Amino acid sequence: RGHTVVWHDQLSTWVTSGNYSAAQADSIMKDHITTVMTRYKGKIGIWDVVNEAMGDDASIRASSYWYQKLGAGYIDRAFQLARAADPSAKLSHNDYN
Repeated sequence: RGHTVVWHDQLSTWVTSGNYSAAQADSIMKDHITTVMTRYKGKIGIWDVVNEAMGDDASIRASSYWYQKLGAGYIDRAFQLARAADPSAKLSHNDYN
């Protein structure tokens, strides 16, 4: 199981400290998902595409870098990119509680 390609936590400092536009943030996410999932295509059958997108109150985690840059559509976008990178993989959202 691949865990995880998009997460609000554990982002590189160059991502979080950069003053990126929404288009640039989307490109960063696309490059990351494509690079990681293409590398392991056919070797990992299930991917946690988005991790912990929901807050403890069951609403979308508004503090997420990806949410702040791309809005709630970042979740759908991440899944679209993941599907394009590995069409045969099973895709999931991972959360806790």
